[in-house]
Amino acid sequence: MELTGEETRIRALFSQVRQADEQTAPSFAGVWNRAQSKTVRTTRVFNLSFAAASALLVCGLVSLAWWSTRRPQHLNAVIVSDSPIASPTVKVLEPAKNPEPVKITQHRFVGRSLALKLAARRQAVLVAAGKKALRDAKAIASWQSPTATLLASPSDELLKSLPQLTQTAEELKSFLRDQLNSQPK
Repeated sequence: MELTGEETRIRALFSQVRQADEQTAPSFAGVWNRAQSKTVRTTRVFNLSFAAASALLVCGLVSLAWWSTRRPQHLNAVIVSDSPIASPTVKVLEPAKNPEPVKITQHRFVGRSLALKLAARRQAVLVAAGKKALRDAKAIASWQSPTATLLASPSDELLKSLPQLTQTAEELKSFLRDQLNSQPK
């Protein structure tokens, strides 16, 4: 098959375009090396960020543990002296299972009075929370399934009763017949 003038011209144009593409296209080895270096760099960045996040988490947990041990403990206080002239003395009580409300008396020191009022308010909140927890526990203990009645069957009594070992087969048949006849329909 011989090429005509038009076909040779088209081939020449295609070869020129191919040469231009080869000059502008990167080599396969270069592209491959760049792709390999990016995956290594991405892995390193991920490892570094994972280590930084882990270190931050550990620091946060350590500071939380330290803060919880350094936090002041809540104590119950009772005023011992009722005299308005002398400065009142405060007796610190250990926490009890059934705490009593804090007794507050009027005196001239506003700062101490405010602290005692706050302690009484906190005590009242704790008592109210205890009552609510008790009420919730009673509600949970008395809960019954709403579908329990759907699971009940008229033949439950028949299935729950056991025959006596001294009964004969005829007595058992009559017992079952009586049970089935006594069931409401």
